[in-house]
Amino acid sequence: MQRIQKVSTYLIWVFNFLLIAYPLLIASRWFLIDWVPFKSLVREGLFFTPIDSPEGSINLANVAFTPLTKMVWLVGSLIGFAPLFLGLLILKKLFTNYKMGIIFSLQNAEKYKHIGGLFLIDAFLTGPLSQMLNVLAVTLSNPPGHRYITLTFGTPNIETIFCGILILCISWIMAEGYKLQEEQSLTI
Repeated sequence: MQRIQKVSTYLIWVFNFLLIAYPLLIASRWFLIDWVPFKSLVREGLFFTPIDSPEGSINLANVAFTPLTKMVWLVGSLIGFAPLFLGLLILKKLFTNYKMGIIFSLQNAEKYKHIGGLFLIDAFLTGPLSQMLNVLAVTLSNPPGHRYITLTFGTPNIETIFCGILILCISWIMAEGYKLQEEQSLTI
């Protein structure tokens, strides 16, 4: 039990760090996108992967960003980041329970259920919406007739759906196990 509590303490620190560092990383990438040394790193694919559009793969170093396209891209990035951010918050609460010695509880089963739901929300809503805004942002400065809004659903979405369903099943099993444990503790 002490090892679980010790590891939970370390993971809470990691989650706190990620909750601060990751949003700063997302925002800083957009402030630095026009800086020439940073743009050369983007050209190499270090900070951004190329965006797939109907006209082919677009490297962000070759895009002429305007304030509007930067804002559309930032909103798309933040929408795509939202499930991860909420998941980190839930994991922090879950491991806080583990740190306090609360391992098998209805609370923890509910937290797993929320994490599974976030996977499904990411697969069906935020992932495709984020990708749609990213394609719009990189093609918005194109001439009329070459601007795109695409909505895609593919293998990564199916993988995310599978993970979400798996985590929802784990939450259901944990809740049923908790109910059985409660029934046994009340039986004389």
